Amino acid sequence: MPDFLRQVSRPTDIRKGEHIFRFDDEVKAVYLVLDGEVCLTRFSPDGAKIVLCRAGEGEFFAEASLFSTRYHCDAICTRSGRCLLLPSAALRDGLSSDPGFALDWIATLSRNLMRQRTAQERLNLKSLRMRVIHYLVDRGKDGCVELDQPVIRWATELGASHEALYRTLAEMEREGILQRQGQTLTLVQRQSNTPV
Repeated sequence: MPDFLRQVSRPTDIRKGEHIFRFDDEVKAVYLVLDGEVCLTRFSPDGAKIVLCRAGEGEFFAEASLFSTRYHCDAICTRSGRCLLLPSAALRDGLSSDPGFALDWIATLSRNLMRQRTAQERLNLKSLRMRVIHYLVDRGKDGCVELDQPVIRWATELGASHEALYRTLAEMEREGILQRQGQTLTLVQRQSNTPV
């Protein structure tokens, strides 16, 4: 981060349930989560909450609004912590004046885009079981993931009710497809009976 941008950026405490900004607010900043979690959220006409993105420690949010005048969603803190507020005008100046920083920024956006496309691909899967498997393969190491959120929040991310997710996880455990120990979920590798 260029020095002048570091000087104008400021850390700010965020509290669970707090709106950092709301849909159609004037864009003033892009944020980096230092600690905690923020969900970018929209609401359907019937009031259903749609999570667009979850930003955790070390992740930016509102970067898609850098060249917009209005935010396109609500940013709601779901786990208290701290964010670094980067003023939009200063960030744009830094990108135009520092090629190294601009390349780092492009790399960050590329990683975020890959993560979002994968999440969208997951939501397009028809069965909740397949979404769970997709998540564990995508986010885990050898099919093992330690959840960094409660199951009720994970259900929202998977586009399901928490009741449906609990049922699916229980079925997968009974069938020997999944092992659960607290917040750790592991896909069980099945041995093939087919000779090699």
